[in-house]
Amino acid sequence: MPQLSKLLLNRPDIGLKTYIVVPKDRAEELVEGLVKKGLFEPLPPTEASEALEVIKKRLELSEKGLTLYKELNSLIKRSVDVEIRELPWDTDEALEKLVKEFESIYNVVKSLVDEVKKYEEELERLQVLKLVINDLVSRFKVVDKSLIDYVGDYLVFKTLYGGGKDFEDMLSRALKVITLITISEGRVVAVVVFERKTYETLKNYLSKFEIRTPKFLEGIATSEWLVSIDRKVEEIKGGINELVSRISEILESRLYELALLKLLSEIVHGEVELLRNALNSKYMTLVIGWSLKSKRVELEKYLSSFKGYAVFEEDPNPPVEFNNYRVFKPFEVLTEIMGYPAHYEWDPTPLLTYFYLIFFSLMFPDIGYGIGLIIGARFVLPYFVESRETLKKLVNIATYAGIVGIVTGLLSHNFLGSLIGTYLGYIIPQVLPSLPPRLSDPEVLGSAILTYIGISMIVGYYSILIAHGLGLIKNIVISRNFINVILEFLIILTTVFGPAAIEAFFGLHTDVLGILRFIDPQTLLYLTISVVISYAVIRSITDRPFGALLWIFDILGILADVLSFVRIAGIALGGAILAELINNLIFSTISTLSYINIIIGVIVGASISLLLHLVNLGLSSLGPFVHSLRLIMYEVSSKFYEGCGRRIIPISVVSTRVRLGSTT
Repeated sequence: MPQLSKLLLNRPDIGLKTYIVVPKDRAEELVEGLVKKGLFEPLPPTEASEALEVIKKRLELSEKGLTLYKELNSLIKRSVDVEIRELPWDTDEALEKLVKEFESIYNVVKSLVDEVKKYEEELERLQVLKLVINDLVSRFKVVDKSLIDYVGDYLVFKTLYGGGKDFEDMLSRALKVITLITISEGRVVAVVVFERKTYETLKNYLSKFEIRTPKFLEGIATSEWLVSIDRKVEEIKGGINELVSRISEILESRLYELALLKLLSEIVHGEVELLRNALNSKYMTLVIGWSLKSKRVELEKYLSSFKGYAVFEEDPNPPVEFNNYRVFKPFEVLTEIMGYPAHYEWDPTPLLTYFYLIFFSLMFPDIGYGIGLIIGARFVLPYFVESRETLKKLVNIATYAGIVGIVTGLLSHNFLGSLIGTYLGYIIPQVLPSLPPRLSDPEVLGSAILTYIGISMIVGYYSILIAHGLGLIKNIVISRNFINVILEFLIILTTVFGPAAIEAFFGLHTDVLGILRFIDPQTLLYLTISVVISYAVIRSITDRPFGALLWIFDILGILADVLSFVRIAGIALGGAILAELINNLIFSTISTLSYINIIIGVIVGASISLLLHLVNLGLSSLGPFVHSLRLIMYEVSSKFYEGCGRRIIPISVVSTRVRLGSTT
């Protein structure tokens, strides 16, 4: 299927942002090789410096993404495997979006985690206080608040919780340690007695170790403290569980995105870290530019001989290059006139080639003129076109155009008009209409003109139908614009039903597709009117305020586009009539001079024939070139092609011969 698509609507070759890292001492040699092979389009210095800034930003972005992933991943309690189904086209844009999204998520989660920590600290202190109370009860049978937290004129009782050297220094300066309980390795709780003077000196240091009596115990008898503490502990545990559930719920709902954040951050970080190391190296240098995706392997193979390497990056708006078969290469100039295809578009060159040659062949149906065009292009065009590449393309286009002109000339029995074409009937039956020899029969002349106009309009009708069909496919597959899909579908229905509706209403023979054989005329009229009204309503609503008028131009534009193809008949008939007038003059000249000498008459007639037919060839060939191009630009490609891309310009050197010194 990909090879078949290259015969109709091709895909352009996409450019990749390319970072080439190479030893500094071989950079010049590498550039020479790239110039000769045409593998690389380096960025200008200003764009290169901008690209370096982008590298720094990408590195910061990837590091931020990895940090966010590590922080959030540490909060996921269960192990889970996430399969990344598809990587986004624009890695940087997707990563930037994910980082912003997870920054806001992280802020929410962090606030919840901070609340959990506060609860856990409070819970830990309550459990320590409970241990102290139980110990005091076991030793003194009763507990008084003053044993846990009391400040008197001479003595101070404090409950301290902590560890380390500072904590041991505090205990060493106490008058007495009433109780000492080891909670964990390096962490103890103690009820101590200080002199008031000592306490005042140590007050600021004691605050971070001190366990105060909670406010909820105020006003409660000490005998009820343990029950109240147990109740408070359960309440705090419930709060912690609720917060942990909320954190888990937030993270569980974003597991796929979190995994994608990790993957994209690692990809970008891997690419950029490599480049940053090259920039910071004394021995390596970095060259930035564009290379074609199709030449990636060739570029990497070439770089390997320089002990260099390349990092390729897909850009959201890359340059492109044509990727057509050799036979379509000359006709790329037609697409260039309308603009290069964007990376997401079709390259219409193959399809436009068919349309161009069909239109040209119908405007230029003469064997003699076709042969003359092929020969003349090779000998005349070099005087007017300086660029060798452009000249080669134009000569090839003229050659193909001459060949199809010969084919239609054979089918219409035209060889310098009827001068030689009259005798072609003995070789092949006539398929296309032609003018009567020397315009001698007005009835045949009128019939030929009307037939050619009809053929031109039929060709135009099917061309417009195909163009709108491609526009519909484009809106479905590429643009994915639902409104445009509906509008384009309604235009196609109007194009299909319109000719039959005109025949049903006006009685003209315009039912090209034979629809009236299947649908009743009145039903068809109602159906066509319904389609037009639907189009007008949708266009008016979606393109306010101008849509209320634009729909009229769209509907009438179908007829205008088809009528535009009448130029095919006009140009073909104009050249054919002039050829017949020349033939008439030739025969008259030969007949007149034959009274003097038959040989003189033939020689003069042949000379006049050659001269005048050459003039007609020049006049008749220019019109088909211009108007075939106009038809494919405005009537065909405008329905489905935008041409808003940029062509990649790889550096290349083409060897050529230059003559130096004296030419005498």
